[in-house]
Amino acid sequence: MFETSKPLKGIQSTVQSQTKTAYINDVPFTLIPGETILSFVRRSLGENLVPTLCDAPNLDPFGSCRVCSVDVALVQNGNSKAMASCHTPVTEGSYIYPNSKRIQKLRKNIIELVLTDHPLDCLTCEVNNNCELQSVAAQVGVRDVRYPEGKNHLNRKKDLSHPYMTSDLSKCINCFRCVRACDEVQGQFVLSMAGRGFDSHIIKGSDQSFFESDCVSCGACAQACPTSAISDVFESKSIAVQQKTRTVCTYCGVGCNLEVSTVDGEIKSIQAPYNAEVNGGHTCLKGRYAFKF
Repeated sequence: MFETSKPLKGIQSTVQSQTKTAYINDVPFTLIPGETILSFVRRSLGENLVPTLCDAPNLDPFGSCRVCSVDVALVQNGNSKAMASCHTPVTEGSYIYPNSKRIQKLRKNIIELVLTDHPLDCLTCEVNNNCELQSVAAQVGVRDVRYPEGKNHLNRKKDLSHPYMTSDLSKCINCFRCVRACDEVQGQFVLSMAGRGFDSHIIKGSDQSFFESDCVSCGACAQACPTSAISDVFESKSIAVQQKTRTVCTYCGVGCNLEVSTVDGEIKSIQAPYNAEVNGGHTCLKGRYAFKF
């Protein structure tokens, strides 16, 4: 027994020496090699510490909104740099300050700039109380917008041509989540970004209507959109429901998980839960929109 205990102690010390840590607000936490700063912070201290807009559970990190920025230093209380946490790998021994005064000011300024080109019709908006932009604005402390009224895109017309999908791109914040969902999740490449700078805007197909495009009505873009820029005719992102039931789609044998929203026993909308192992936040036209069949 004495001889076998020696290698066990050696293995234990080796494992301890291989443990890597980084610091959040000067408190050490064990990190997993390859994870981003955002995933590291969320795993260590919860989902709500760092706000995001362009990030989504089933999409690759993108870094377009910069709302998730955090201060990162190489030594404790050393010089820090604001970095987008959603796509920046966490490094061993780094010091991360998710809510420093500088970062809070930066996030608030970003949201204020977004709101200068966004309709403030929250009370009549489909996603009122379920809008990620609204939630982040409240979280970062926006009470008014300091910037004067200027050129905007509020005159963009709604696209109601499609039997299932709708779009009101006056509420688009250019987060690319719909484009990435159409690409990464569905693989249909219907949505893309056209123009440069202030003229950047989402287009369907070759700048067509939803109905004229090659959209397959999967609804991945609507579920990914953090505002009501892209939605559906069932207003699936409205939270005015009594009950949500987790179930399995019966249209085929894949076994996609669905979250069914009902009022008085009547189905109002269906979404795909992100934590479902089979479909991971996605489903087809039949699973999402054919519930009245």
